[in-house]
Amino acid sequence: MWDEGRMDSRLNQMPSLRLLLVSAYFFAASPAIAFEADVHFGLTNWLALQAGFEPEQAQIIATFDQRVDSGDMPFMDVVAIYACLGKDEISARRAGEHHYPSEGSIPGPPEARDVVPNSRAARKAALEAIKVSPSQAQYRLSQLGEALHILQDSWANQGVPTLPQLGEALSTCDSRFAWGHSEVRGGPASHRADLTMYWPMDTVEMAQATYEVLKQYPSISDTRRSAQSWQEIRQELDEFINASTKTEKAHWFVAHGMSDVSFLEGISLPDGAEAFLQHWPDRKLPPLRTDKSSQHSIDPALLDFYNRFFASWLATKDFAALVKEFSWAADTNEGTAATATSMTSEELESRLKLWRLNDHGSVAEIALRHEPLTTEERAKIDAIANRPGASVSYAPLSSAYFPLLPAEGHDVSPLLPFFIGEFTPDAGHPRAIAVTKFRHAPYDIVGVMAEAINGRWRVTSVVSTVDH
Repeated sequence: MWDEGRMDSRLNQMPSLRLLLVSAYFFAASPAIAFEADVHFGLTNWLALQAGFEPEQAQIIATFDQRVDSGDMPFMDVVAIYACLGKDEISARRAGEHHYPSEGSIPGPPEARDVVPNSRAARKAALEAIKVSPSQAQYRLSQLGEALHILQDSWANQGVPTLPQLGEALSTCDSRFAWGHSEVRGGPASHRADLTMYWPMDTVEMAQATYEVLKQYPSISDTRRSAQSWQEIRQELDEFINASTKTEKAHWFVAHGMSDVSFLEGISLPDGAEAFLQHWPDRKLPPLRTDKSSQHSIDPALLDFYNRFFASWLATKDFAALVKEFSWAADTNEGTAATATSMTSEELESRLKLWRLNDHGSVAEIALRHEPLTTEERAKIDAIANRPGASVSYAPLSSAYFPLLPAEGHDVSPLLPFFIGEFTPDAGHPRAIAVTKFRHAPYDIVGVMAEAINGRWRVTSVVSTVDH
């Protein structure tokens, strides 16, 4: 999570890095899924070093590449908000420009917004970045990093974009605005598109295209860079590509001279042989002042319900008690008020438990599954949850969330820990969903569905989809 004081301390120890980052901030273009931080930060940093950039310069490029994935407020474009609970053309267009480069327009049919690897749309920002004047090169490294993110994501997000999968809220999503993993890359209910081990040839092509852009960037301060040959680099990549845990990825980076591997926090791979507890400090997100939402135009009873629920969810160790207090599960014997869309108490307890796990990568695919969990899957979640320190905890609770803003057209609002959308079905009870992004699961959206049953709001299900 972003720690302004820690970053300032690091920059004070490296004056040249501080100068470059500060300068990059003022010269940066105003911008806003995909590969994750092992590529966007780690591999980009290493490739920049091989291309002859100084360590501080490589870190700047990699930092701004990675920040495009929920690392700064201009990039907090959440598909559930801009395409489902609202229709925000600006956010949808920005999300497409940064993650799904396409010749198509927003709003527009998905088939007209096909993403092609290394296409003209994918290369556009990178080609602009390398045209910078040598006198400005040291100040424009941030733009280079952002441009590389777009180019890299054109491989991960190739194909026709799909709708997010958010349970009943799916009916409100608009395919003309939405961006999601294409079916050929695993669809919106899978992180398969994000993981290098499934796409070795694509990863090599992406790395080579990234490297060519880095080599073409103008010299900084008239200092000529000495780059390694692509053949030398290519032979080092296989172990990185095939690494299937955070431990294996971390070992590769350490063996290749990068001792700080905190950027691997939150990637959708299991921890592996060693628990991964490091936190990447270089996001630039404003802290939430409170874990309570003050979203405008929401029924006060509903707002109070969700505020109490999220506070309890993030603090509890007794998930059965949480379910008992806040839900009306489908297997209840209390009349016929509950609907068929409600999860059973066992299902809901497991879902709530798995979203609190530190090692989210170990359950990432289970978490996105729409079908009821199997007995074996629930047992796996319990086994992981029973390990010492398995459940993530936050102090203060507000630090658990990425700050969100409503879609364009909603009332002006403060930063929110979660965004509430209300909808009324053709028949039945009033319903709502609260969507959020947890810092330990940065590549997902979590939605908590609720119904007003017998005059009281109750949690009925937990849904999720991939988002960057």
